[in-house]
Amino acid sequence: MTSGPQNRRNHTRINLTGRTIVELGDKALRLSATLLDISLGGARLKIGDLADFSIRQIEVTFNGLRTIADIVWCRAGEIGLRFRETTTDAQSAVTFFESVILCEYRSHAPTARSLQDTAVHC
Repeated sequence: MTSGPQNRRNHTRINLTGRTIVELGDKALRLSATLLDISLGGARLKIGDLADFSIRQIEVTFNGLRTIADIVWCRAGEIGLRFRETTTDAQSAVTFFESVILCEYRSHAPTARSLQDTAVHC
């Protein structure tokens, strides 16, 4: 995790293993990306060699869960996302975040939700 004075974000980032693949898209674009880190407020993704990523808002999908995010920066084959804060979008972002974390770390840190009969397919 990254925190401290140098971290200007409102939420602590959780570094991921690089195994979590998400789908990005809108009407004109569909591609796969690797989640590098995630927080309740956003995520950093590896997108490859796209030179011009001029889209400002994008749908992110993981295991059938979708959320909308704003692209806040793009450089060196990576993009930074900020999850939307409207009521519906914020709820989908929290569910999205929770699903990613459960899939990424379910064997390392059991949570209250993983003890329920909640099926998470990774």
